[in-house]
Amino acid sequence: MWFALSIVALFMLSGRRTAEKKAATGIDSMAMAWLQQAVALPLIVLTLFFARFYWPRELPLLFWELMIVYVSLQAVYLYCYYKAVSIADISFVAPLMTLFSVGNMIGAYIILGQVPSLSGVIGASFIISGAWIISRAKKHGDTKSITAHRKALVLIMVAIVVCSIFSNIEVSMLEMSNPVSYNFYTSVLTVPFVILVTMLLLKSRKQNTLTYWKSINKSVRSNVWPLMIVGVTYTVNMLATYQAKMLAPNQAYVGAIKAASVIPVVILGVIFFQEKVSKKQWLGIGCMLAGLALIAFYT
Repeated sequence: MWFALSIVALFMLSGRRTAEKKAATGIDSMAMAWLQQAVALPLIVLTLFFARFYWPRELPLLFWELMIVYVSLQAVYLYCYYKAVSIADISFVAPLMTLFSVGNMIGAYIILGQVPSLSGVIGASFIISGAWIISRAKKHGDTKSITAHRKALVLIMVAIVVCSIFSNIEVSMLEMSNPVSYNFYTSVLTVPFVILVTMLLLKSRKQNTLTYWKSINKSVRSNVWPLMIVGVTYTVNMLATYQAKMLAPNQAYVGAIKAASVIPVVILGVIFFQEKVSKKQWLGIGCMLAGLALIAFYT
């Protein structure tokens, strides 16, 4: 069952990443960090009627302590990811994000004590090799493009490290609640937290808050459809992912299968954004998929 749920999450993630790329090119990165979950909240609230809802007092103190850490780390992850996709090709960002499979496996061992198999370690090596090939492939091109992709690479590395931590913390939190309640609390707390951080950044930079919100309102109105797609795919993706993590023998396997979304994401990037994918990039993607197969199917 966990494998089927992971496949559902994979396809939802593919559609979401493509819609996010479309929206992120016209919306500020910090705004996208909270809009992603804000547009999904109406659907997330609707899902509360289909499972038991845990009220705050029914959850232990440890749950809320971990929630503070989770929300803080996710805010950093979201900003880094959306900043990266706003300045670099999705066909560059998406394959590198599969490095999360490696970081997640390491995090599962350190935080949860889940030991990976030999095939899992070999698979991780293939993924690292593929990421290196892809990063080298983007060193060619004009100076502006090279600089943008180097900056995106740093942002992606930070996002992966942070995500590898909070994705393992959430397993313990899911065990204390359920996917529906957990999805609601993380979203309803992350959105205002990221908005607060945004306001503090604007103040530190002495930017006009009113002007900023007017620009966000205008950019949101021009990206309604991509944001609606993000809302639907985010909700289904996260619920499927959380349920799969609770059933899988090792939560890192779920992330490994989802990482295979790199192929449809790259193809959609070529179709909708006319991005160019070189032979070297395809070689890197092939290495990554071989690694993902070893992690997902032989562990």
